[in-house]
Amino acid sequence: MSHRPTVTEQYLYAKLTWPELRQAAEMNKVIVLPVGSTEQHGKHLPIDVDNFLINNLALTAGQRAPDKILVAPLIPYGFNVHAFDFPGTMHVPRDPFVDYVVDVCKSFSYHGFKRIILYDGHGSNMPPLNLAARRVALETDAMCACLIWVSLLAVDPDHMQSWRESRIPGGCAHACELE
Repeated sequence: MSHRPTVTEQYLYAKLTWPELRQAAEMNKVIVLPVGSTEQHGKHLPIDVDNFLINNLALTAGQRAPDKILVAPLIPYGFNVHAFDFPGTMHVPRDPFVDYVVDVCKSFSYHGFKRIILYDGHGSNMPPLNLAARRVALETDAMCACLIWVSLLAVDPDHMQSWRESRIPGGCAHACELE
């Protein structure tokens, strides 16, 4: 018989039952909501790069601190008007995108989660996600913040230079060696 993780051990939101989610909210776990994008990444990378990266980074955070973090299911579509001409790119206009993210976060807040991180995997999502985070903070009793994963590279400025092959500028933006 396999061991089913306790609420303290479980970091996957979707794997908990509703009574366990109530308990997780009472434990004041932080919701990490990965928000990606389905878009072109040149001829050399698949369209799920942003989703793959942000989801795996969120899952890694959850694995490292399961008693503090619940990773919500990924939002795989985002604000992508600039790349819409490339086949496979999915675009959600700003207002419906913001409203959707706010409504998802309002659901978390309604069910007792008061700390939410919108964890962004696509640069063009940041302005709408900043607006969504602000609205969540104003329209609920939850705290909500957003950050894009590449900003974490600034924590250790020497890290990128340890693996980077391209010269500055270039090479570490979109569909690059970083991705």
